[in-house]
Amino acid sequence: MPELVRCPSCGCSMQVVDALFGRRVRCFGCNHAFIATPDRSAPVFPPPRPSPPRVDAGRPAGEGGRRPSPAGLSARTQQGEGRGEDESADGDNRPFCPGCGRRIGWDAPRCPSCGEEFEPEEEAGRWRRRMSDLVRRDYEPHRGPLILSLGNLSMIGGGLSLCLFGTGAILSIPIGIAVWLMANRDLEYMRAGRMDPAGKAQTETGRTAAVAGVILGLIFAAFYALVYLAA
Repeated sequence: MPELVRCPSCGCSMQVVDALFGRRVRCFGCNHAFIATPDRSAPVFPPPRPSPPRVDAGRPAGEGGRRPSPAGLSARTQQGEGRGEDESADGDNRPFCPGCGRRIGWDAPRCPSCGEEFEPEEEAGRWRRRMSDLVRRDYEPHRGPLILSLGNLSMIGGGLSLCLFGTGAILSIPIGIAVWLMANRDLEYMRAGRMDPAGKAQTETGRTAAVAGVILGLIFAAFYALVYLAA
């Protein structure tokens, strides 16, 4: 145990271990060499108290202040206890059974504990694709191809009105107005959930073409009508 010794030259106190008593030491303050003898007038300090054992804050200590062993954690995890605290304490990353909550193998067709059957991944993917291809039976069938074809016909007739001296408007204007009304009605039904929404893109494109055919037919018909009146 180290004790205090006093330098006879400068009076500086320093700690010296028991093995150096009776030997020559050197003062770190004045660099004076002297024989180390214990200073009886110095106060005696009690030995330091041992620090308490450390316990991890993130994991509760077991009995007697000791941390639970990994084997105990593994057993608790397999039994479904403390799943939220440490699921992978033993390195097991297998999935849980939805029926009983126990771990199962990735390729297991059924749970060995409760007998819950699992659907294979490929079968599930095929079933989801099959369901996505199905159409609700209460949907009205859409008229997207018809509206798109008639809208293109109206637009072509309106464009040809320039070459046909405005006579193409006789075809483009009535067809375009009819397609315009049909498309508005179908789009409203699709928004209300009464018609199959798969034909929404074709319906919108056909309506745009019909509007263009009506405008072109009106412009060219009015142009040639003014030319005939001026003549």
